[in-house]
Amino acid sequence: MKDLSFKTDETLVELTLLGNDSAYSELVTRHEKAVKGTAYKVTGNEFSAEDASQDAFVSAWMHLSSLNDPAKFRPWVCSIAKNSARRLEARYRSAIPDISLSLLEDTDLERIDGIIIDNERETVDELHEAVDALGEKIREAVKLHYFEDLSVSKIAAKLAVPEGTVKRRLYEGRKILRKGFGVMEKEYNENESLTRRVLRQVEHLKLWKLKNDKTGFEEEFKEVLSSAEALDDSKEKSHALADILMLGYWWLPGQKNEETVAQIKEHAEKSRNEEVMQFVLSHEQDEGILRYPNKLKDRIEFIKEEQIPYIEKLGMKKTLAYLYFWLGYALMEDKQSNEGLEGFEKVLGMLEPTDVYYANALAAIELEKKRIALGLSKNDRRYSFSATGEELRKFDSKIYFWKQPGYSRGQYCYNTLAVFYYASRCDEMIFDPAMKVGEVRTASDGSVTLKCVSKNAEFDTPAGKFTGCVLFRTDFNDKETGYDYTETAFCPGVGIVYQKVSRFGVNVFKLKSFTIKGGEGTLPLAVGNRWEYEAENEFAVFDFSGYYEVTGCDDSSTAVISSCSYAILTDYNTKTWLGNMVKARQEYVYADDDNNETLVDVTDCFERAEKLAVSKREKLHTGIARDVMERILRTDPTLNPDYKEAGRWNFFTFFYIEKKNEKILLNQSNRQLSFEWKDMSGTDRDEDSKKVLYNFLYDILQDAAGCVWDEKWIPGYAENRDFIYREQKRRIELSVAEDETVETPAGRFEGCRHVQFELKAPEEKGTSYRRGRFDYWFAPGIGIVKMRRPLSEKSDAVWVLTDYSGTGEGFFPAGDGFRRKYEPDSVGNGWHAQVEYTFDEDENSMIVFHNALGTQDRANYEAGRKK
Repeated sequence: MKDLSFKTDETLVELTLLGNDSAYSELVTRHEKAVKGTAYKVTGNEFSAEDASQDAFVSAWMHLSSLNDPAKFRPWVCSIAKNSARRLEARYRSAIPDISLSLLEDTDLERIDGIIIDNERETVDELHEAVDALGEKIREAVKLHYFEDLSVSKIAAKLAVPEGTVKRRLYEGRKILRKGFGVMEKEYNENESLTRRVLRQVEHLKLWKLKNDKTGFEEEFKEVLSSAEALDDSKEKSHALADILMLGYWWLPGQKNEETVAQIKEHAEKSRNEEVMQFVLSHEQDEGILRYPNKLKDRIEFIKEEQIPYIEKLGMKKTLAYLYFWLGYALMEDKQSNEGLEGFEKVLGMLEPTDVYYANALAAIELEKKRIALGLSKNDRRYSFSATGEELRKFDSKIYFWKQPGYSRGQYCYNTLAVFYYASRCDEMIFDPAMKVGEVRTASDGSVTLKCVSKNAEFDTPAGKFTGCVLFRTDFNDKETGYDYTETAFCPGVGIVYQKVSRFGVNVFKLKSFTIKGGEGTLPLAVGNRWEYEAENEFAVFDFSGYYEVTGCDDSSTAVISSCSYAILTDYNTKTWLGNMVKARQEYVYADDDNNETLVDVTDCFERAEKLAVSKREKLHTGIARDVMERILRTDPTLNPDYKEAGRWNFFTFFYIEKKNEKILLNQSNRQLSFEWKDMSGTDRDEDSKKVLYNFLYDILQDAAGCVWDEKWIPGYAENRDFIYREQKRRIELSVAEDETVETPAGRFEGCRHVQFELKAPEEKGTSYRRGRFDYWFAPGIGIVKMRRPLSEKSDAVWVLTDYSGTGEGFFPAGDGFRRKYEPDSVGNGWHAQVEYTFDEDENSMIVFHNALGTQDRANYEAGRKK
């Protein structure tokens, strides 16, 4: 080998770009101390500085061609090291906020436990378990260095490997132990190619799927994307880029755009990446069909005439089966039952039983044949069903819920079978055999807690009595989903035998029969294993049928399950308050097969509910809901020919109020108890009608700002932020002006906080009134007293507080019995509008009821209709 030590940096860079690896090794040797020193100034400890310097040299090598002045290699790579160190420190502190990086320098066994993955400090035994889980070569180096206190040079001599190899193994070990996942990356091969290493990093990136909280994802996303982009052009590179960009589209607001989708499609096509191509085709259908007047027929034609020929030409068999599945579904929706079933049958002929869409097609065929046999139409409100394929994966003995394609329909979809989904709401984990009785796990975003309640529970079910069951309870802190809690019982050797779900009332699923052909443990998974369940519901009686069956297990870590269930309402439990309220909600509108809707008088439901209401909340709820429903029925021209006002914009709902991180949030409540009736036809040129739309003062603010109050909102505060709402990218530009005095019919309010924002969002039919410029004024001790939204150069929608009761602390006080009433400051053309918010607090929560009124005088309504 030629001596390169006398060569200049500029020459060494040029030689490296020409393919001389020895030249780059000389650059590393020459500048290693300076690079590591730069990183050390940021991290303050040797080991993390070593990690950052290695990252810097790898990154510099991959992007060497971008260095404009090769003579400045040293300051360039030192700058990379500084940024790498900052990222490392930020990521580490985000994952383990209570432990200093300086602890990593200490080799005392009880001091280095901070590098293990959990946020709480682990015991010495758990540290050993984590190290034992490492790959053989990495584990050996870590134990010699940390547990036996050998230096890098002594380890190199002992193992007869270069010191650089030892450093790489220690680096990889520390990196794995820091990762922050309950699922750790175990495989490491120091001789693997750069391409294989990048592909392994991509698989690791996918494991973010198993965390509710995606904080830190963007950092890793950028690193893996950078590594993939540096690869030579190849099928593997395109495959990796398709995967990475799709994950970014899902979880990063800035990536959710059509340009990204085009890049994803290009790489998926080049690499024949089946999973990503399926995502692209789904996006094309959903985005494109929204613009078509006849969505269903155009979707069918689009799949048949454009997507299927395109995929056939590419020869992507799994994606073709995916298209035939969704074509079958669309045909069933369009009442082309025979053709729809043919689509599902084609899927079975194209896929192996280990594919989740094979399982999905099996479920769909059984479900649709049952529906046809029973003569049920898709709009029958008594009927709900689901057909899914479900993929479960095992990591480190834990079982996770990985994916669930499929479809469901009906008024009672929450009453369909989904025991694996319900059990997995804590970071997608269904089961961890290592959990001890009394142990509690908290989801990464804090929204859910999972507790092991018992390992010796007993349950009586139609399938028999099961003893020695493991019982888990999941509690939901975020009420927006409608969940309160779930309880799931596993019987070893059998699987899930019992589940209670408190969501829109209580649903209980009990094992009816089972067949176990193989597998072991608490949830045995083997081809042919089958579980059938029966269901009980708090507010109604259903004819219910549901099952799970394992169709494929491609190895010990993945199982594919077919799931089909249906529930036919036979009667409401009108002897209960909830049964009557749900019946009123579900039956106040009748829709025929063409989706033509007419109102139905459900006054008798409210009369029974009023007699059955027990708690203060039930009585308040019934009174407000009845007021809204009677107004809807009274102002309907068809139901009441003698109407004086026409119902135009009327709503009833309620929200949970939550205080979180100095913010006050409104979380959507039980939608099965909310209802509305709106008819804004003939109002295109009516400026006054637009003012009526804003009887959603609280909702609009919550959706735009992510809260209804934030303690950061002080005069001079400003923020510009992108966010995702209902899978669409939006941007809010918010600022806070000086405090002002505001006068309304409810009084004169001093020191009102003036919050102004502009919400930028994609055009979406029916929601334009929620975009644009808004001004809100908050009075201390009262809350919102005024809202303004410009409609045109000459007109504003202004809503003001007209009456209230209850005062408290802060700019959005909430207390039991508080009431706030708002009306437009002026509205003409026969319009009437108001909204009233009523607060209720019990021992468990605080909610606010929303009673929104929007009507128009008969003469004005009929005149507008004639136009």
